Amino acid sequence: MDYGFNVISIGSSAGGLSPLKEILSRLPVNLNAAVVLIPHLATHFESRLDHILSGITNLPVTKVTQDVQLERSKIYVMPEGKMMSVENGYLKLRDRLPSEKVNKAIDIFFKSLAIDAGNKSIGIILSGAGYDGIEGAKKIEDENGIVIVQDPLTAEFPLMPSALIANDHPDYVLTPIEIVNKVVDRVNYRVSF
Repeated sequence: MDYGFNVISIGSSAGGLSPLKEILSRLPVNLNAAVVLIPHLATHFESRLDHILSGITNLPVTKVTQDVQLERSKIYVMPEGKMMSVENGYLKLRDRLPSEKVNKAIDIFFKSLAIDAGNKSIGIILSGAGYDGIEGAKKIEDENGIVIVQDPLTAEFPLMPSALIANDHPDYVLTPIEIVNKVVDRVNYRVSF
């Protein structure tokens, strides 16, 4: 698909809420990008992440409950018990299988994003205790998108960002505030609607 805007996908796990809030609270309302959040969530516990984030950002926040077309200046949150991908500009949901005990939600989404959005893809990895995101980040880079990793020194759980740094070559390793500055600069939010 020929995107007229960037797609920023943020993967997070343990300790990811604080940097996520720090980033989203600073994004401008006329951001020339859609933002898709891929958090590691407990399968059978209803997440209220969309409600939490709605209170700290001026961008509209939606929990994805059905296939939906991406739009610029909006934030989309993957729900609990699901895996999400993007195809032809539409977010698609499927159930998380019982066999998917190791959560690879970030890899799944990043890979689909790389294929669908190509060089308009921006993958961000925040705090977490697992190894999810490595394969997806490589795919984004293969398609000329960019990968940003939270500086492990600023992460409550540095394993996930550290694993990506050790197994890949992210474009940037930044603090949450630096991530905002880099992303806003990259997507050139000064556009007319």
